[in-house]
Amino acid sequence: MIKNLRQSPQSPRSLGFKQRFVFFPFGILYHLWVSTIRFKFIDSDSKSMIIQNTEPVIITLWHNRLFLAGEWQRRFRSGRKCFGLISGSRDGAWLEAFYGWTGIHAIRGSSNRGGSKAIRDLVRTLKSGNDIGITPDGSKGPIYEAKPGVILIGKLANAPLLLLGFEYGWHIKLNSWDKFVIPLPFSKVKVKVNIMDPQDLISDCSIEDGAKSLGEELMKVTHD
Repeated sequence: MIKNLRQSPQSPRSLGFKQRFVFFPFGILYHLWVSTIRFKFIDSDSKSMIIQNTEPVIITLWHNRLFLAGEWQRRFRSGRKCFGLISGSRDGAWLEAFYGWTGIHAIRGSSNRGGSKAIRDLVRTLKSGNDIGITPDGSKGPIYEAKPGVILIGKLANAPLLLLGFEYGWHIKLNSWDKFVIPLPFSKVKVKVNIMDPQDLISDCSIEDGAKSLGEELMKVTHD
């Protein structure tokens, strides 16, 4: 099912077998749901660029656009595994199980728990030839406020950032901190992407200022 890079006995929280078994029907429902979604790239050339690119990338998107991340990876980066940073908390355990069904593998950790190890795992994963996915506004926000971790990982791994934005047709928006967006079945989703070198964001400024620039660039491909 899901590959997990956790190695420490002081492990983040995980679901038991019974909880995973109960969760199974939701995985089936998710697959049926997202299979009906129609993706349309705003720039047709960018679609070819993404599919033909053979180098690992850091897929960077806002937290409220995560619902389609696994399906997008399956359709347009099908030959490459993707690993995502997921919190070591109890909530992260449910998210780990959910993304196991989407095809995204888990690296557990956060800036508050296991952060240094998580960064090392992410860098190692990139250098091994796999994509990674990161939400720069983290698991708790604030919404649309990018943190420096994405740039740091890109710099250490010498890997490009693939900024990914979804513009939803029919959708619902949850009353969560990030206003999480869920597209309705059979809706059309417009895709915008941009590829950046993380070094360009910090060439003449601090990594904190680079994070602000990253947030501005990511908003350019995000319709809200």
